[in-house]
Amino acid sequence: MLNERVKNVLQYLAWLVFFLFLLYAGTVAVVAKAAKPYSQQKEKVAKLVKQTSMKQIDKYYHLSRGVKSYSASGKTSKGKAAYFIYLPDKHKAYYYSASDGVSESTVKSSFQKSYPKKAIKEVNLGWYQKQAVWEVTAVNADGSYCYAIYKFKDGQLLSLVDKL
Repeated sequence: MLNERVKNVLQYLAWLVFFLFLLYAGTVAVVAKAAKPYSQQKEKVAKLVKQTSMKQIDKYYHLSRGVKSYSASGKTSKGKAAYFIYLPDKHKAYYYSASDGVSESTVKSSFQKSYPKKAIKEVNLGWYQKQAVWEVTAVNADGSYCYAIYKFKDGQLLSLVDKL
């Protein structure tokens, strides 16, 4: 009788392990499939950047505000900062030297000065209303989100959405 009980428990545990394995494998597959478009676009941006004077990529960005855009910031062979924005749906790309606009750190500083009680979570470079922009994502003290969009060209605030 004890052997039968042990056998049932082991059989139950085997099914439980099998079910958990299937659940894990399914989750991994879903995450991999969801991340694939981003990684493909990142590779595309890296390939396109090689056709510019930018020789080193320091950071990748992604922004989707009506238009999907994948971007990169980096340095030229002379060590100067540069930016690259790719719009996959329109098959267009834009290259900017640092002197064409403001940097990520300038936008962060401007946002912190204007909104000192908001904590910046991330900054993205992308495309919005037919121009290059920086988007700042921040969190308020109450946990709600805030999004600010600045023009790349001059750092002027275009849009602020708060308390989401």
